[in-house]
Amino acid sequence: NFEGPSYTIFLPSIIARQNQTSTRSSSTPQAIMPPNTSISVDNLHDETQLWADLTVDSWKNSVRNKDSVFYDLYHDTRRRVVEACHKHTYDVVVEIGCGTGEVIGFLEGTGTPRIGVDINEDFINHCKLTYTDEGLEFHVADAMKLDEWWTSMGYDKKYKAPLMVCPNNTIMIMPEEIRDTVIDKMRVVAGIEGRIVVTYWNGRMFAHGVMGYYRKNSDLCGTFDLTDEHVDWENKKIETRTSYKSEWPTSLDVSRWMASLNINVDVVEAEMKDTPEIDHIAEVGMGVYLWLKGVSPANDSVGSARDYYDNKDSQTFYRTVWGENNTHVGRHDLVAQDPKFANADLLTKIRKAQELQEECFMEKVKSHYGGAKVRCMDMGCGYGGLLRNMAKNDMIWSAVGVDISGEMVDAATRLSIEVPSLTFFRESYMNTSVPADGMDLCISSEAFLHVGPGNHEAVFREAWRVLRPGGRLIFTDIVGLPSAPPEAQALYERIGLQSFQTVEGYFETAKKLGFGELLFEDHSENVSTHYGTVLEALEELWEKKEIKILEESKDRMVNGLTKW
Repeated sequence: NFEGPSYTIFLPSIIARQNQTSTRSSSTPQAIMPPNTSISVDNLHDETQLWADLTVDSWKNSVRNKDSVFYDLYHDTRRRVVEACHKHTYDVVVEIGCGTGEVIGFLEGTGTPRIGVDINEDFINHCKLTYTDEGLEFHVADAMKLDEWWTSMGYDKKYKAPLMVCPNNTIMIMPEEIRDTVIDKMRVVAGIEGRIVVTYWNGRMFAHGVMGYYRKNSDLCGTFDLTDEHVDWENKKIETRTSYKSEWPTSLDVSRWMASLNINVDVVEAEMKDTPEIDHIAEVGMGVYLWLKGVSPANDSVGSARDYYDNKDSQTFYRTVWGENNTHVGRHDLVAQDPKFANADLLTKIRKAQELQEECFMEKVKSHYGGAKVRCMDMGCGYGGLLRNMAKNDMIWSAVGVDISGEMVDAATRLSIEVPSLTFFRESYMNTSVPADGMDLCISSEAFLHVGPGNHEAVFREAWRVLRPGGRLIFTDIVGLPSAPPEAQALYERIGLQSFQTVEGYFETAKKLGFGELLFEDHSENVSTHYGTVLEALEELWEKKEIKILEESKDRMVNGLTKW
């Protein structure tokens, strides 16, 4: 309940059990191979025309040969793309500027459909003749109009989580004035669930590249002298006598470039073998990797939630105020009943309330499973604290946490490194890589509200898919009353929604899919108390200069918390 306009928000715990006698059916969609589509390119720049006119023989195998200076980078790029596909639900890999297919043509290990696009028709014809794997397509297309082409092919309906790849410094061979647009178009096509990876040739290795690559491949690049006329050693650029141009950025160069596009991206540890889920830049040998999430459509609640939780100031806020373990509403009613916490500081009360909420949640699980260990998926796992707590209490056989936020998944993985039974993936909980019938239990803590009522059938359908017959879905969420007044719109808009789901709406969706034994507990009194305590703690920390976030971020958080 709130002071002022009177309406109620519930924090329910809903338990749903699958019908053990229910039947399931599944089908595998057949790949549709659309005809080749060519998009005309207007006002070609000189170097773009050069790229379009390169011959197959001059380019083929220039990077993949064992004696190439890029041999290790080539194999590392392929390894990372394949591993990314195994860890996520990317449903297609798309290479922008695929050339003669030395990358996309050798990514059969991804297990996904693959699409190569290039402006050079001879390259595409060569690829079609050379690579004939099922599910592998090649098309002539303009990277400047990538989103239009994607839609014209119907791929926007067919694929929901593309992994967009632009390797081998291709982006730096493109005219400088179009590079920003190409990055933007790749992110647009990647969308909410997809990602892009661009590999650059490392500026710190430029001299090695000049002597070890360009000199050896004059038929590809053209001839040049080691003079200022052709080689700009300071800015790591080369232009040959045939007007072939390229430049090699360092990780800091890429970081500055992304900053100019208002993309905040961290430079992580050099030579990192694993690929973090956050947006990041990493130098690895001869290459620089750039990994970015896709761009969410305007007014999309899922994308808004992902971008909010990936924001640096949001992460600082949660780790400092809520704690680097949980980000859910706590049982403040139980804290108030304990005289030991009557004079406790605000952060202690918040942490204790969350701890008590998890204890209550685990007791609910135990009431259905007794002492048996379970296979569990946390849908919107955040920092993974609930799964770690369940593992600590010997409740977990194996568990998977999924979250759309790369920041959350990286933190959960780091914090759970000593808990081998837990694995975390950056995925939408509406479309996970978890095998069908592989879980005894699905759980969630105030995560489902972020996708809005229109997507809750997809959420429950995914839970139904991964649960074994007789499995259970137990979750907490913030829901609304059908009688909520117009003032509630301010809360919906705060997280990009038109409305909150209702308890009745959740039950109706669960029944439609075949769930049974629908139960509900009301803990409404904790919602406004929790957010009010968090608001008070944030303002206190700001006053004491004990939280390092931008003032505009603080003001936005205060405004949002006040609405609760």
